[in-house]
Amino acid sequence: MRLLALLALLWSTIGAKAQQPPVGAPRFDLVLRGGRLLDGSGTPPRAADLAMKDGRIAAIGAIDAAIGTPVLWLDGLVVAPGFVDVHTHVDSDVVREPGCANFLRMGVTTIVTGNCGGSVTDLAAHFERIERGGIGVNYGSLVGHGTVRTAVIGTARRAPDADELQRMGELVDAGMRAGAFGLSTGLIYVPGIYAETTELIALAKVVARSGGIYASHIRSENDQVLDATAEALRIGAEAGVPVQISHVKCTGKPNHGRAAEVLAAIAAARDRGQQVGVDQYAYDASSTGLDVLFPAAELEVGRERFAARLRDDTAFRATIQRALLAKMDQVGFGDFRYARIAAAKGNEALNGMLLPAAAAQRLGRADREAQAELAIELFAAAAPARVSMIYHTLAEADVEHFLRQDWIAIASDAGLRAEGGAAKPHPRGAGNNPRVLGRYVRERAVLTLEAAVRKMTSVPARAFGIAERGELRPGFWADLVVFDPTTIADCATYEEPLRPPLGIRAVFVNGQLAVDRNQATDVRAGAVLRAGGRRGR
Repeated sequence: MRLLALLALLWSTIGAKAQQPPVGAPRFDLVLRGGRLLDGSGTPPRAADLAMKDGRIAAIGAIDAAIGTPVLWLDGLVVAPGFVDVHTHVDSDVVREPGCANFLRMGVTTIVTGNCGGSVTDLAAHFERIERGGIGVNYGSLVGHGTVRTAVIGTARRAPDADELQRMGELVDAGMRAGAFGLSTGLIYVPGIYAETTELIALAKVVARSGGIYASHIRSENDQVLDATAEALRIGAEAGVPVQISHVKCTGKPNHGRAAEVLAAIAAARDRGQQVGVDQYAYDASSTGLDVLFPAAELEVGRERFAARLRDDTAFRATIQRALLAKMDQVGFGDFRYARIAAAKGNEALNGMLLPAAAAQRLGRADREAQAELAIELFAAAAPARVSMIYHTLAEADVEHFLRQDWIAIASDAGLRAEGGAAKPHPRGAGNNPRVLGRYVRERAVLTLEAAVRKMTSVPARAFGIAERGELRPGFWADLVVFDPTTIADCATYEEPLRPPLGIRAVFVNGQLAVDRNQATDVRAGAVLRAGGRRGR
């Protein structure tokens, strides 16, 4: 077993404090002693041992083990279930970075991808490929509505006809039969933005037949956030599926302070008995494409043709510039001072810069018109690739308001973070979970340690129906994170977004050591997770 070879490198003294076990004591693969267990239920930590065998939790409590059983002394460190991140954007990138090290270093042992309407098209083949090559974390996926719609009608700004809707339903059903956990939508993106509610209800009914969920990046997270929330709730109610509202937020200065309104609308549905889950990340900045600044109606033609018009049609370019100036007014900051370039193909020297500073460097001025002009240039230069952005449009008070709700899961909304490269992605991909435990538990006391762990483990696992994970129970899979609550902290910043966190001493995936003292071991112990508890190795 690879775990046994790695144990020699661990930071604790193994067996130094062991007492002579009784005759006939059981043998385990590993016993963790001297830790404080947070079981994921929300109860306070308790002193107890934990034993692992054959990839599962074998026993919890005062454990006797046979002579020769490896023992890891934790000296009061916290042992929690591996964190479950149900909103990631990994998809086909996992073939390039199967280790998923940035997630493991945050204590994340299970991810769900295929969010915001985008997924791998053939999930059955994709899952098989992952199983052949191995993966560092447990991996599940949703079916992306945008992927399905594009496969049938492209980026057309219209409703599908009856035959097209049937074909879309067949693709959704194929994904569900492959093991997807449900359907995701991204209703601010092309082509999801063109979908009518009735279309989404029809496809969600397909998901309902397989017991899946409807996870949505709702149609608006700013001025129309309540209407968009109501639409998601309606889809779930009429289709008969649980709803997951993705990365809940209130964007734009005019919407700061509206967290209570959003929560009231969701809580009312929950009080009526509707199954509604929510997730969020622990930052006051979002991240998505530059596309969202541009008029959605014009993007119907696709990025490449839209970019060609920007380059070749002076009148069209002027129209788009006026639309960008209007967007500045709508978001409420006066200009694009809230927009940071994360990754712009062809303009990598500007990565990490706010748009006004980038405009000053590139165009020699930083006024509103120059910022709009630069946004156009960035889009045109990168197309058909997407320009990735970070938007500092959220209020810290709203972030904390959402965090206080014990039924809202913690999720990163992040992808894979490979070392090197010119991109400056959102730091949530390297620090989201440790940030909650360091900043919002230890420093700001927004929530208790046990509440935070529950929001990272059993809450998301139950919302998505992920079986035998998210809690410390005998018989459950041995996905564990060992951390020091006095030192755990996120180190990633917007300037240095890849810096790994502190305080994660060990992470186990299916009983194998995946992180040792904040460093990934490159063990690919993860499994493909299929809805309904089906599990491949």
